[in-house]
Amino acid sequence: WPTRPGRSSQLTKISNVSTVSVEIPYEHGGPKAGWGGQAWNKLSILMVKVETEDGYTGWGEGFSYNCRPAVKAAIEHMVAPVVVGLDSGDIAGISRDMQQKLHLFGRYGITIFALSALDIALWDIAGKRAGLPLNRLLGGAARTRVPGYASLLKYRDQDLVAQNVSKARGEGYDAIKIHETDVAEVAAARATAGEGTPLMVDTNCPWTPEQARIMAERLLPYELHWLEEPIFPPEDFDALACLGAESGIPIAAGENACTAFEFKKMFDAGAVKYAQPSVTKVGGITEMQKIAALAEAMGVALMPHSPYFGPGFLATNQFAAAQPVEIFLERFYCDLEASLYGELVDTVDGAFVVPDGPGLGCEPDPDVLREYGV
Repeated sequence: WPTRPGRSSQLTKISNVSTVSVEIPYEHGGPKAGWGGQAWNKLSILMVKVETEDGYTGWGEGFSYNCRPAVKAAIEHMVAPVVVGLDSGDIAGISRDMQQKLHLFGRYGITIFALSALDIALWDIAGKRAGLPLNRLLGGAARTRVPGYASLLKYRDQDLVAQNVSKARGEGYDAIKIHETDVAEVAAARATAGEGTPLMVDTNCPWTPEQARIMAERLLPYELHWLEEPIFPPEDFDALACLGAESGIPIAAGENACTAFEFKKMFDAGAVKYAQPSVTKVGGITEMQKIAALAEAMGVALMPHSPYFGPGFLATNQFAAAQPVEIFLERFYCDLEASLYGELVDTVDGAFVVPDGPGLGCEPDPDVLREYGV
């Protein structure tokens, strides 16, 4: 078979790929949580920095909550040695070829997290080279603001749930998501948010299909906008489809799915009404575009998973701004000690401003990189 031809220009070659890690303390109105047996006292952000021979620098982000060392190693030892010297403008080709070259090490998880970071950085470079924000490269510019919803962390306390829902509503959020698995906390959220306010419940895959059926019956009176990832394992798409049909509650899932192929299986099974691809997990912007096309063809609403504060946040913001139908941007409801992008990570009257600088739209604050670097 013919090999992929290279472009004639030598100046667009990738000259260096490196990682930058930061940890930023946060407060979220409750006790700090653990995740996977580890304390989660800071927001961990793994950034990839891609440089080219013609002097451009792009920033990407790979999913890294408590798995940062593994993703960092994958970027530095599996990805960087292969892509240095390739044409930075051949984004689709690099995405496909790198997935093929690294498929032996896994089509999901750490490998794809690393490739997601690379892809985002390459799109950032493409925008900078064109002098355009990413949403324009994606054929958009449909909007300059993207509505957000407050994604509350888990409290396991109905009083804290009510308190933080009330605070988020007072700050202009018109939709609320909670991460709770007990009826009492959901009831408190609904009572505080009021009727008509979209209320979503993300359970993070706690139940068997039968347990999920029982819980869905108990949650039905609270008029959920969606029930997110109620079943383990998350790729049991047939069980999700059955639950949605029997309960009448819209099902959302996708933050644990990687590549467009997994989403195709999800859509073919009729598993979800809301698809939640995560740009730092699925393979970056390139895969997000494929998933968006699939979702539109299958009549599934797109609601990206985006609890990020690094380049993954900006990439999702730019991607959302380019979509023909308005979608909501998830915002982890917490206060950061410092922000890589200043006030861009905060809503203004419930919506995020889409930065109009080239590429992702904004460069990370060098002072924050230096002070909070790991």
